[in-house]
Order: sequence, then structure tokens, then C-alpha cells
Amino acid sequence: MKGLDGDMRWKIITVNSIILVIVALLSVALVKRGLDDVLSNRTERRSAAERAIRSANLHLELDSSRLERWLAERASEEAVIGVFAGGTSQARSENASAQAKRLRDAATKSAALAAMPIPIVLFVDARGIVIGRNDSSQMRGEDLGRAYPSIGQALQTGRTSSQVWLNRQRSEQLVASYAPVRGEGGEILGILIAGSPLNDERLSTISRATSGQALAMAALSGPDTLEVIAEGTLEGQRAAFNAIRQQPVLTRAASALKSGRAVFADGSNVFAAEPLQGYQGAQLVILAGLPESLVPSVTALLWPIFAAALLGFVLVVAGGIFLGNYISAPITQLEEGLLTVLNGRTNHRFELEHPEFGGLVFRINSLLNALMGVPETDSEGRTSQPPGAPYREAEGP
Repeated sequence: MKGLDGDMRWKIITVNSIILVIVALLSVALVKRGLDDVLSNRTERRSAAERAIRSANLHLELDSSRLERWLAERASEEAVIGVFAGGTSQARSENASAQAKRLRDAATKSAALAAMPIPIVLFVDARGIVIGRNDSSQMRGEDLGRAYPSIGQALQTGRTSSQVWLNRQRSEQLVASYAPVRGEGGEILGILIAGSPLNDERLSTISRATSGQALAMAALSGPDTLEVIAEGTLEGQRAAFNAIRQQPVLTRAASALKSGRAVFADGSNVFAAEPLQGYQGAQLVILAGLPESLVPSVTALLWPIFAAALLGFVLVVAGGIFLGNYISAPITQLEEGLLTVLNGRTNHRFELEHPEFGGLVFRINSLLNALMGVPETDSEGRTSQPPGAPYREAEGP
């Protein structure tokens, strides 16, 4: 009988386990097929990299346009024009520093420039010599036009423009925007310059505002060699940025300076590179990098299904044991009771209360009473046999 009980339990467990395995494998196959297209679509990831680089470039270009427009409006103010008026050199420098500080504070409060930190504002005369800057007496009298030829071009053309200042010797890494300052006769008195840092924080801000992908700015340091000068990474992007720093990636990205744009895959990542737009003479490339798949592997996403299937198997085993005991225990009692009756104990009756087998037990007891000629009684001991029916006492064992 124990073998029968065990067989029943394992039949229940085996049938339910097979059903569970079939459902789990079917779920894995269907989910994997759907995720392969969504998470590992190389064409889509290349398009995403291209969008990331384009949106970042447009964001930088828009920043420079806003700053140029703001500077052009400030350059027409009488207080700004007055900086270039006559007087001693010391007086002009002091006035330039005061006006530069005022303009820097105004830029900080400007809604159009709110996302763009502007730590430096400069006044440069028509010769390219610095008159003064905000919050410091440094750079006064410095020939900035020699260090940055674009200043001379701005003085000649009289147009607003932007330039990247990248000078290791001067410890400068800025995005500088120029606006000419004109006198009453329209002659160019000098230029007003505002500088915004081009650093990791700036690129991280752009990344959050645009694509949310890892960004990098690289400068040409050789014929086909780039050097990363700033990075913009958000949480979880360190691996993608580390891949950007690899020389093979930088070498391929250098071609973007010639071709205009490059999108390529390297290893498990996809990259896009494009020359920095909107800045005169900029030999810079902005790069974006993102994993070729949104997850390390699609299989990694399927582990919860396997874990759920394993939990289901444990529950099937536990449920099979419980259900097997629930069914086999009363069957065992019935079998043992019938063997007892067959062995001569004809007065043996079953006392088994069970939701499913209670009715069967009652009918077996009734059948035994009928076969043995034992009258049935109710709960008060009264016979349920019709009057006149023969009565025979059940014999003992």
C-alpha cells in the first residue's frame, strides 16, 4: 500500500511538472524572441547613437547662439560702450572690471542662459588687448588676440561668433562667444567676450537634457589621433565611456572630421562621432557611446522566468505530496478496513470523516450491514429496518 501511495504522489508531481516545464520553455522562447528585436536591434541602436550625437551637437550650437544674441544686446548698452571711452588706462580697466562683473551677474539671472554657467566676461579693445575682466585684475593688458586669432577675425568682420578656447599652457578650456562693440559712427571699438566652461559637468548636463547617453569631447592631437578633453556620463554609463577612450574608437572617430559623421560598432558598443558645429575653426569631435544591447544579454532577463519555474517546481512537489496524502490516506483506510472484514471481523465498520470520501464510506457501511443482516440505526439507536423484517445479530470474530 505504501508503494501505491508513493506512485500516486509521483504521478501527480510528474504530470504537473511536465505542464510547468512546457509553459516555462514556451514563455522563455516567446519572451526571448520579442526581446531580441527590442534590446539587441543593431540598426535601432545605431540610429539611437546618431540621434544622441546630433542632439548634443545641436544643444551646444544653440547655447552658443543664445549667448551670442545676449552679448550683442549688451554690447549696444551705453555703459558697455563707455568702457572704451577716453581716460587713463587704469580708469578704463577699473570700469571694464565693474561692467564685466555686472554683465556676469546679469547673465546668471537670465532665463535664456540659466543652463549655461558663465564664469568669465572680458572686454578686449580693437588691438586685441584685454582691458579688464570680472572679479579679477588678471589678464589686463594681455594680448589675447595673439593667443586666439579668432579674436582678430571678429574685430575685422564685426560679426558675433563663438570659438572653443583650448590652451593647455594657459589652462583654458572654454566656449567663448564674441560680440563687437561699436561707437557712434559704427566703428568697432572692441569686442565683448563671455566664456562658458567646456568640462565634464557641462557634457553631463547636456546628456541629461538630450539623449541620456554617454558623451565625450575630443580634440585632434595628431593626423588621426584624438584626445578626450571632457566626458559626460550618467549613472550606469561608465562602461560605455571607458569604451570611448579606447584608441581604436578614437582613431575611427577621427575620420568624422573628414567625412562629417561616423557611426560604427566596436565590441559590444555602438558609437557615433561628429565634428563640433557652430564654432569657428574648431578641431573638435563630439562622441556618443552606448551598449549595442540595453542589457548585457537577453538571457540575463530570462532568469526570473527560470527562477519562477524552479519555485513552481518546488510548489508542485509540495502540492503533490499534500494532495497525494489527502487522497491516498482515506483510500488506505478503506482498503485496510475491507481486508479486516474479509478476514472475519464482520462487525467492523468504517469511521472516516472526509469531505470527498464521506458519502462513499456511508454507503460501504450500509452495504456491509445489508450483507451481514445487521439493522441500521439512527443517531438515537433506533432501528431503521421495516417492521417484521428478520433480525440476526452479527456474529463476532
